[in-house]
Amino acid sequence: MRLTDALRLRPGMSVALTGAGGKSAALSTLAREARGRHPILLTTTTRLAAGQRTLADEHLVLISPEAVGRLVIHVDRSILVTGEEDPAEGKLLAPHAEVLEALRQRFLSEGGVIAIESDGGRGRWVKAPAEHEPVVPSWVDLAVPVASLAAIGEPLDSRVAHRPELVAKALGMAEGEPLTARLIAALLSSQDGGLKGIPPQAEVRALLNGAGGDMVESGGEVAAKVLEAERVRAVLTCELGREDPVRGVAGRVAGIILAAGAGSRLKQAKPIAEWKGRPLASHVIEAARQGGLSPIVVVLGAEAPRVRSALAAESATLVGNPEWREGQSTSVRAGLEAVGSGVEAAVFLLADMPRVSAQTIRRLVEQHARSLPAIVAPVGAGRRGNPVLFDRLVFPALHALRGDQGGRSLLERWAWQAVEVDPSEFFEVDDRADLDTLRGSP
Repeated sequence: MRLTDALRLRPGMSVALTGAGGKSAALSTLAREARGRHPILLTTTTRLAAGQRTLADEHLVLISPEAVGRLVIHVDRSILVTGEEDPAEGKLLAPHAEVLEALRQRFLSEGGVIAIESDGGRGRWVKAPAEHEPVVPSWVDLAVPVASLAAIGEPLDSRVAHRPELVAKALGMAEGEPLTARLIAALLSSQDGGLKGIPPQAEVRALLNGAGGDMVESGGEVAAKVLEAERVRAVLTCELGREDPVRGVAGRVAGIILAAGAGSRLKQAKPIAEWKGRPLASHVIEAARQGGLSPIVVVLGAEAPRVRSALAAESATLVGNPEWREGQSTSVRAGLEAVGSGVEAAVFLLADMPRVSAQTIRRLVEQHARSLPAIVAPVGAGRRGNPVLFDRLVFPALHALRGDQGGRSLLERWAWQAVEVDPSEFFEVDDRADLDTLRGSP
């Protein structure tokens, strides 16, 4: 997957990179991926090594806002803008604040992207920011704290870490002790580490570099820990330097269980019809939980008090939908509103399909993590079924549904990917005969 896509970086957006272990490689990758697609500006709010002038196709030293107006912006040439070089230290200085503001207005208004290196890492794999770092502009849309998985298992010293004494202080460890996956995750998600200085409105997507070979499993472990910080929206595991450097995007995927129907043909509320001594919806909730979905929301409608009572002990949020008679679209909207904005995707499940497996749910989520497709749906024996995963980009279209339309209607309008599953999981309890068949099965 392209880094641009994994960051969800679009024309007109700005991104600030902090930390160590891959910032410059990420900037170079973004510049390459933008070529022929949209203008891109690389810059810094601190200093760059003089050798980094080759990060973009063109390096310009601008010292006045008026010079920004004379820039010729191309979609086929990336631009690195800095201040003047400090020859004593071999550093390219940051452009003045007035120049950066002029660049922001010019590039973003013309559909460009601005990528900013917001602190220094001295070529190390991890770092903790000094008191004056990072320097992240208040207007950035996206902040990306960076660390390298190569640091895992290494002793905390100046070879591995920039300012190891600050890393030790942030993590409550001693210099010389080995850095573990848990400690790298703690550093990235700490207010004294990766989250320091990030503006409140900026989305945070952490980047783990070096996720190749034996480090794939470690990358997953670090990502899971980092996502425990509510402020972090997603974690990218990457091998920067490759053509498509992103191996996966870990993020929260919600489960929304639709359980509002009247069950008129069954002559009772289907979510609380029993199978194996438990309500049908309980089996679906369990599969969603074991499949890694979080948060899990169950949307109630008909006989809501009875259903709420039957499911009260379940590890899920029960949400009433007073408009359930107006069709499934109202439950879709109620579920999305309950989930909120902090998820990468949502899996919609039906409360009357108790054979859905945690394995199927995990496969939907894993397929989404590989390339962030708009929709992922299960297919068995040539037939498409439920549950269906929808990327967050599809949420506005889900909100726009009306009447008895469900999310499956969008599969005719959006590109989607399939995962093969056992078609027996599509079994749906619609009437008494279906319930009897289910109860007679293993």
